[in-house]
Amino acid sequence: MTSIERLYQPRLAFLIVLALGISQYAVLIFASIGGAPNFVLGGDFVAFWAASREIIAGNLTGLYTPDGLDAAIQAHRPGADVTGLTWQYPPHASLIFSPMGYLPYTVAYSLWCGLGVSIFTAILLSIGFKGRFLIALLATIPIVIALNTGQNALFTGSLLLVAVLYAKPRPLIAGLAAGLLTIKPQLGILLPILFIAGGHWRAIVSAAIVTIALCSWSYLVAGAETWTSFFEYLSIVSGSVADGVMPLYKMVNVFSAARLAQMPEAIAIALTLLSFAASILAIVWTVRNTKDSRWHYAVLAPMTLLTTPYSMYYELALIVPALAFVVLHGVRTQWLSWERESIAAVLFISLVLPGPATQIGVSIGFLICLATVLIVLRRIRSVILLGKQSAETPA
Repeated sequence: MTSIERLYQPRLAFLIVLALGISQYAVLIFASIGGAPNFVLGGDFVAFWAASREIIAGNLTGLYTPDGLDAAIQAHRPGADVTGLTWQYPPHASLIFSPMGYLPYTVAYSLWCGLGVSIFTAILLSIGFKGRFLIALLATIPIVIALNTGQNALFTGSLLLVAVLYAKPRPLIAGLAAGLLTIKPQLGILLPILFIAGGHWRAIVSAAIVTIALCSWSYLVAGAETWTSFFEYLSIVSGSVADGVMPLYKMVNVFSAARLAQMPEAIAIALTLLSFAASILAIVWTVRNTKDSRWHYAVLAPMTLLTTPYSMYYELALIVPALAFVVLHGVRTQWLSWERESIAAVLFISLVLPGPATQIGVSIGFLICLATVLIVLRRIRSVILLGKQSAETPA
């Protein structure tokens, strides 16, 4: 065994991943205690908390204005030096988040992180992850980033996992998860393709019923004006992404990567459409060639982040289970050439996320997402070929 190969032994690999995760929390603690300039505990969570307080006060519509969220943050947490955030969640998602506004900020943030980790861990346990491997997954940088930024990637990741993995055995539960995922609808952009390709019609019906129920509930509670304001504001935000006003370096999709590389908008749109077509083909190919829903998720998650018009670096938490499926299969069967090294590179590159704060350059998050797609598709191809060879082998 060479010195390089020793690095990939389970015990040492676990210790390396754990050390990387702990180092990130150490940075967070030092920044908090040392009073680092512009440091805000919970990062983007201040937006959720301040917005929740505005919603409780009956000012949901006001959040759907260019300066609405900034004003809410300054009103409810004036010490937070956070600007440029936008509230793009649909009205029913806003109402679901609103109870956090009844709690003090630190308590709300702690509960938010605790619930996110607990739900995500429960889902991972239910699909077979346990022991040191589970701990290593929770210590990966994308998961740490989701917690440090106070974002909801662990909640949406849990919903996406349930929607995909339970589509066949528990279609009603899968549909419920898919319907709840409309709190961030762009992350469900490829789910209908998966459901149709797999013939999961009960899941589709269940998702439609849940979505209609949530939208109807918010319509009755918040009023039609709120939905009108939401769609009007969404068009403004979409224009900001296209014009490069939004922080493109923090995004991971094809469109933002193309714009960050100074490609014309028309080419960025064309590449996005090409990515969407490629995603459909990859999902259909995977579903047709393997019934293992773990591979369905492994393809869908990174391709969703690549294809959707709005995906951020903290949502790379969704690709962690996808890579985990590859690792487990590699350990139990045989590694492909350079597969371990590729996965290790993805994890180490995630240390520099979101990347240099510039509007010209290369998107680190996009490269991580694209590499994950290639790693996953290569592994799935080997799984399919292995299955065919086994079927052709005489008994």
